[in-house]
Amino acid sequence: MRKSQIPKNIFKKYPGKRVALVDGKVVAVSSDAAVAYNIAQKKYPNKKISLFSVRRKEDKYLLV
Repeated sequence: MRKSQIPKNIFKKYPGKRVALVDGKVVAVSSDAAVAYNIAQKKYPNKKISLFSVRRKEDKYLLV
């Protein structure tokens, strides 16, 4: 399985958002993952869609 490439500017451009990626390119952005996925699926119905949650600068990591 090939890993999706995450664009470098995504962290500054979309903090706190859910981003849909297709072939390493941002194709949809929303605060709701389902909305971002549905937009991406309409644009690219036959492609594999990767969802990515961009953390905000003030968010902390949770180690369990």
